[in-house]
Amino acid sequence: MAELALFENMPAEYRDLLSQLEPEINLTGGDYGTNRRLSIRGGVFRQVLNGKEVAELDARSIKVVVVKSAPISRMYYATAYVEGEANPPTCWSPDTKTGRPSEEVIAEDKQAETCFDCKQNIKGSGQGDSRACRYKQSVAILLADKDEEGKPVIRSSDVYQLMLPATSVFGDDKQKMSMQAYARHLNANRAPLASILTELRFDTDSSTPKLCFKPIRVLEQDELALAVKAQQDPDTLKLVTLTIKPKEKEATPASQLISDKSNAAPPLFQEPTEKVEEPKVKVAKKKKVEPASDIDLASLLDEFDD
Repeated sequence: MAELALFENMPAEYRDLLSQLEPEINLTGGDYGTNRRLSIRGGVFRQVLNGKEVAELDARSIKVVVVKSAPISRMYYATAYVEGEANPPTCWSPDTKTGRPSEEVIAEDKQAETCFDCKQNIKGSGQGDSRACRYKQSVAILLADKDEEGKPVIRSSDVYQLMLPATSVFGDDKQKMSMQAYARHLNANRAPLASILTELRFDTDSSTPKLCFKPIRVLEQDELALAVKAQQDPDTLKLVTLTIKPKEKEATPASQLISDKSNAAPPLFQEPTEKVEEPKVKVAKKKKVEPASDIDLASLLDEFDD
């Protein structure tokens, strides 16, 4: 009942304001400014500034405002991923709705023509019953501070990037809402995502870091102004734009470029000296819409900046 009252008491002008904003965002040139990120490594909230961890938040839950989101993406690592190391994924897709790997993936690393038919996208291709190609979603958030009475309040428009793993993106538990379930819940109540103070809490029943989402209250007018300012900042969009630098091809040593017969380049379609049997993997044909219950978070956030 208390949560229902939260949405019923939302000022009507909030929804009107969100639809009127028309920010001018220039995406060409410029730098990324200060890169702020919130990590959940090890089940701990960690503040990362320009690639360096600067603080751990001693709390199982924090209060935030989600101001922007990226489409759900996929990433496949052929080798173990080590956080902090410059090890780009082998193959990736910036938007699962397109169903295709990024154009930046080099030909020899592309796992399939479409993600829907990829052998890395079937259960069991990863550890246990998991998929080798993982879902992720990046969101941009404002962190709440505490006022003199210890209550959470938004005081800064400094934006942090938060990368959500698949366990935090999907799930239908209404008591421990995932990002997608939370977005559907707010959408059903006609509550713009960026107008709500949200609680992020670790699910202590999960063996891996997993976040649950819960609405706390509607933002005050001065807090909403900060959320609007954050959405209009070009750097906020850059934080949720998937940008991956592909690995570079190894250059041929100069010593191998001598143009004599003993060092002549092999024909382009030379038969391999050792026959390698092609893996016999039966890939189930998947529909081109997955998962069917996904909600486009941008539809809840773009009301600020359309």
